[in-house]
Amino acid sequence: MQIRLFSAPVALCLIALMLMASAWAAEYPLTITDSAGREVTFNQPIERVIVTSSDAAEAVVMLGAADKVVGISDTVKNKGYYFPDLKGKQSVGKWNALDYEMIGAIASDGEDSIVPDIVVIGYSYPDKSYGIYGLEEGLLPFENIKAVALEFTKPENMTREIEVLGQILGKEEQASDYIRWYDEKINTVKDAVDGMNLPEVYVEWSSSGGDLSTLGPGSAFDQVLKVAKGYNIASGLEESYPKVDWEWVVTENPEVIIVRQTQPAGHTEIGWESAPSQEASKMQAAKNALLDRSGASGTSAAKSDRIYFIDWDIMNGLDQVVGATYLAKVLHPDVDLNPEEVYSEYLERLGLEYPEGRTMVYPEIED
Repeated sequence: MQIRLFSAPVALCLIALMLMASAWAAEYPLTITDSAGREVTFNQPIERVIVTSSDAAEAVVMLGAADKVVGISDTVKNKGYYFPDLKGKQSVGKWNALDYEMIGAIASDGEDSIVPDIVVIGYSYPDKSYGIYGLEEGLLPFENIKAVALEFTKPENMTREIEVLGQILGKEEQASDYIRWYDEKINTVKDAVDGMNLPEVYVEWSSSGGDLSTLGPGSAFDQVLKVAKGYNIASGLEESYPKVDWEWVVTENPEVIIVRQTQPAGHTEIGWESAPSQEASKMQAAKNALLDRSGASGTSAAKSDRIYFIDWDIMNGLDQVVGATYLAKVLHPDVDLNPEEVYSEYLERLGLEYPEGRTMVYPEIED
């Protein structure tokens, strides 16, 4: 019988690989601290996940755990172009009005009388009925369910939340890899805008029914804007989503106006079709309507033609790094940044292709 021994270099490589695998393996019971400051303990590996937001869905898919998802909210289902592997998953209702009975039914559906734990990932929002404490209360009648608050909306929490999710899913190596890429791209933006002036920016969150709301201190956008080197004219207000008057906006005289744009229900592609197109015409009509407001044409933003509509899909979630790159290019056109390249890399990590002939910002920005 011939015994083949490994050479020293090969043996050392194998030992290193075994040590790395051991380092990534979580030990149970595993206790994490979620974004609401709650300690949650898991007694066994998690193989079933329900995501109540598209941001959480992105994070789970990005870490290679789409096969663990057993339930999704309406926002995830409506964003099927981003989540082709999740489209057929069981719906658990609206993100802010979940069907707890359905979640309970999914949680109790085990094989061979073995019912593994299930994790429901929700928002923090301690003062909201759809926040983590409301979610926790709604799930009280059911067993084998762990509620975790992970939002993936603010730059200050992004890497920590990805790390925590990696621990929960047993995807620590994938989480570390994404954090490395995320940090690299965020630092590229910071380096590119270092030393630049801070243009004054007004962002319009909503103009429904004639009421205007913007994004103030503590909001995710306020943090992303700081990364992109812009000054939020609402930063001195008290609320994160304050109501404002258009007269106040005109008085503040922003140099740049950003309008939040969301995709309508039934949308099947990323962003909008580049001009000339019907979608671009709709964006131009919305821009003209804003310019028709009293005093709008006299603002610095209008005079320098710096009014932009941004697809808000890229301003929240793990692709926020993409949004920060686009925003930096909008505020500082001469910086050496390529948002499309960053987005292409991001989508490739999700298993998607960058859509040619589509744009995330209107009017389109030049390289």
